[in-house]
Amino acid sequence: MVLLNQSIFMTGGTGFIGSHLVNKLSALGYQITVLQRTSTSRAVIGRPTLPTTIKTVVGDILHPESYQDAMMGHDTVIHLAADYRVGLPPSRQAHQGMYQTNVVGTAQVIEAAERAKIPQILYMSTTAAFGETHGQLLDESHRHNGVFRSYYEETKHIAHELVVKRQQLGSPINIAICSGVFGPGDNSVLAQTIEAYFRQKIPFQIATTSTFQLCHVNHICDGLIKLLSPEIQRQSYLLTGATFSMPEIFQLLSQITYKDELSSKSASSLKPLAWIMDKLAGLGLTMPLSQEALRIMDGSSYTYSSEKAQRELGWCAGESKNELIDVIIQQKNAFDIINKDGI
Repeated sequence: MVLLNQSIFMTGGTGFIGSHLVNKLSALGYQITVLQRTSTSRAVIGRPTLPTTIKTVVGDILHPESYQDAMMGHDTVIHLAADYRVGLPPSRQAHQGMYQTNVVGTAQVIEAAERAKIPQILYMSTTAAFGETHGQLLDESHRHNGVFRSYYEETKHIAHELVVKRQQLGSPINIAICSGVFGPGDNSVLAQTIEAYFRQKIPFQIATTSTFQLCHVNHICDGLIKLLSPEIQRQSYLLTGATFSMPEIFQLLSQITYKDELSSKSASSLKPLAWIMDKLAGLGLTMPLSQEALRIMDGSSYTYSSEKAQRELGWCAGESKNELIDVIIQQKNAFDIINKDGI
């Protein structure tokens, strides 16, 4: 239920999930202010453009003075902005940039919202912040074991614990802990891998039993909107989809394109190559493989139950496999149209 004239200040509103969420909230009648780094937004195919009815503020989450005044008077702050990259080279520069955005930026936004006395804050976290589950479907009470397979995982864990502490101290924060997200306008590692497959740039797949969860962006947005209810106070909810592995993704791609399945190589056999590519990445080159990417494929599982959200919020994760197939087919059709003349 939308309260009359309810207003939202949002970070990450021009990103993949944020752009879909802004459009849904706008259609529901919320008044929205989006913080963006530049006065213009880059158009991304499949990603909704910002509605003309919303306000935009140019600023940087690391510099509260650039948005503190604009945040004042809003009913809710939604913090989605994050640096989501996996496969980083082990360089100080790459790590510092991600730490600043995911940890320092989160702290700055939460503190700014507290200074502005915003009555409701919604923070989007990730199952990566909770870590390995050893094949089980765990719940919101699980805590990370301290083994980080990517720097993204480490920074999101630090940020999550920071937000939980503020929540426990009385800050009016609800936390959405989401699994992997896919849908139109996605530019994640998964989407890039699918595009590379269509371009025949992937000669083989890495043999792995690692598992993760995926949920369509529409369902994630529905869950985030449910967490705006004034009756939900200082709660955390897992919003997770179906479980997949990369071999299963490649099998779907093979079936959709009517091609033979890719041959497999063990992660261990690729370690020397990944080490060399990390050295080249340190020189500023873009590399398709890294030691961090191999660590993610070590047989670990990141699988969590959304039973609490289903029971208490009436949230539905949808049919992730069928929805993923639809998105892959749409992506393939778009690729075929663009390349029909051999472009």
